Amino acid sequence: MKKPSLPVLKKAYRQVRQHGVSLLVEQLLRRKEILSSAPVRCHPNARLEVHMQVCHRDWLNAIWTLKSLRAQCTDGFSLFLYLDVNVPPPVRMIFETHFPEIQVPQPDWLEEQVRLRLAPIAPLIATLWRTQHSPTLNKMVNAWICAQKERLLYLDPDVLFFAPPGELLADVQPVGSGNSLGLFNATRLPPASLTDSGAFCVSEAEVQQNYHLTLPRDFNAGIGIIHRKAIDWPFIDEVLSKLRWIPDRKLLWDQTCLGLLAARSGWNRLDQKYYLVDDGAINSKTVAAHYFGRDRRAAFYAEGIPLVRRLGLFAKLKAFRP
Repeated sequence: MKKPSLPVLKKAYRQVRQHGVSLLVEQLLRRKEILSSAPVRCHPNARLEVHMQVCHRDWLNAIWTLKSLRAQCTDGFSLFLYLDVNVPPPVRMIFETHFPEIQVPQPDWLEEQVRLRLAPIAPLIATLWRTQHSPTLNKMVNAWICAQKERLLYLDPDVLFFAPPGELLADVQPVGSGNSLGLFNATRLPPASLTDSGAFCVSEAEVQQNYHLTLPRDFNAGIGIIHRKAIDWPFIDEVLSKLRWIPDRKLLWDQTCLGLLAARSGWNRLDQKYYLVDDGAINSKTVAAHYFGRDRRAAFYAEGIPLVRRLGLFAKLKAFRP
């Protein structure tokens, strides 16, 4: 096993000093308690359709995310799960045990759908999907392929829910004929003097220069209701074919694609008082927290998991047993 580097050890030390020894207890020991929780059945006909992708590092966190959501949604949801190529084979069975009637598409089937449906209209995106260029781009493509409803919940595996997500559930039901991309998390705006917000894999200035679009710097794709009709793959393919890509930002490809669509079609923001992304104290009004980024991830274990446990997660899950 590879030994951790000095910077990694220093970071771990800072996190333990910030959150206490309970961080280690939660992350290394108590986090696994979710594997002994009651299974919750997915409902293919539920009005809420959830799409999530996991990797080998975050699949266990994803179970906490999904079960905390289920505890706050009395009607349940249908679930599409996409496994990154590095996920160990037994993980699929774990999810199928904990979420009966979950849908985990086979890679061969997805590849065929990409060839038939995506390649003719977005050849670059199809090539990037086949070469596994970006796991988040693959997640967005997979969700577009598999979605059965016009509006779907696009969710990261580093989110926890503490109260019913009323805004999200309301936006699932199409009202009117608006063309916006959907309803998404909003983060704190960076300083206006900062030329690169670090949130996209293309240059914001080049997008403005070539397409007269301003990428939304407070846009965050970790929690969002996507309106499928707003996804324009030919437009995304054109932009990404023309502009240079910023290196080392492969995890920001779905953020970039959705940000481009939000800039062109408009988007609605979740209330930051109830849906947290940045550092901030959770209170009785907090609906969900997105523990985005390495620095926030420690709070997922030290703050978020203990809170959903205190809110009665395990007891609520037992009440949902089929």
